[in-house]
Amino acid sequence: MLTALTDSDWELVRFYLAPLRALMEREQVTNIMVNRYDDIWADDLERGMYRTELRFADDAAVAALIEQIANALQQYFDPVKTPIVNARLPDGSRVCATLPTATPAGCTLSIRLHRRYQLDLEQLARVNTLDAGLATFLSAAVARGDNLLVSGATNSGKTTLLSALSCAIPPSERVVLCEDVAELRLKVANVVRMEAQQRDDGVSEPLSLELLLTTALRQRPDRIIIGEIRAAAAAQVFFQALNTGHRGVSTSIHANGARGAFSRLIALTGGRSELPASLIEAEYLHGLDLFLHMERQRQTGARRLTEVCVVEAGKLRPRFQYDASADDWAECA
Repeated sequence: MLTALTDSDWELVRFYLAPLRALMEREQVTNIMVNRYDDIWADDLERGMYRTELRFADDAAVAALIEQIANALQQYFDPVKTPIVNARLPDGSRVCATLPTATPAGCTLSIRLHRRYQLDLEQLARVNTLDAGLATFLSAAVARGDNLLVSGATNSGKTTLLSALSCAIPPSERVVLCEDVAELRLKVANVVRMEAQQRDDGVSEPLSLELLLTTALRQRPDRIIIGEIRAAAAAQVFFQALNTGHRGVSTSIHANGARGAFSRLIALTGGRSELPASLIEAEYLHGLDLFLHMERQRQTGARRLTEVCVVEAGKLRPRFQYDASADDWAECA
């Protein structure tokens, strides 16, 4: 996993990551969580969540690692003004870190490791994330340019599904990807990846998602994909992207279900808009075609596409539902 860290800008990051290297190189580990310098946990596809014997020398070593990641990405860093750092490693692994200003017990670090390989819809069907019929349905929807929203909890497989869906994009189409933190790996030949930067130095103009979308429109896109919606600003950008005349617009969001995702999307969009919620809802029902919800099964840890909803006649209607007792998908009447 660390082979991508070869550029000189990342040498100090590579050095300070040494205590975690054994975990990062294990194929089955999906998440590494440093609750404190001497309290490190891992999430494993086979073992589940467990506490490791690994540790940093002290809290200062974790703080130094966080600072070096921010510096390598040229992000503004100040232990007091910016105690929360959202970043990524060169291989696409996502990093969320906090400093003592936000977490008084000490620095924390959460790393969502990026898969070394990418699954397509057929492969997701083989591992029972969905079935063959759903794979065919979704492939056709993506190919014709349906606009869609993928929802689910953390680590439920949202990013994996979005990446797999990209395999169905026609090779003749150009895709522009706008993310606040780069994490999506699209299996598309003609793609431009843009990443917002977190700056708060009082001098530089923030490189925001909104600016990325404006830039994307000048790059002759056929499709625009917005990175995961975590805040109102990203929801507003997605709202705008759906009204640019492009098809195949997609994103993901944290939610408990497809309808919950829709409600959260409306609420977040309303936080940065003067439009009434009823109008925002109507615009989304006009612009969106599919709602896909992912869940991680509590007993086995397996990831499943549990809901597929379509927009018909201005209403959200269930189309496919996963039955956990039968471990099968049924088409809704």
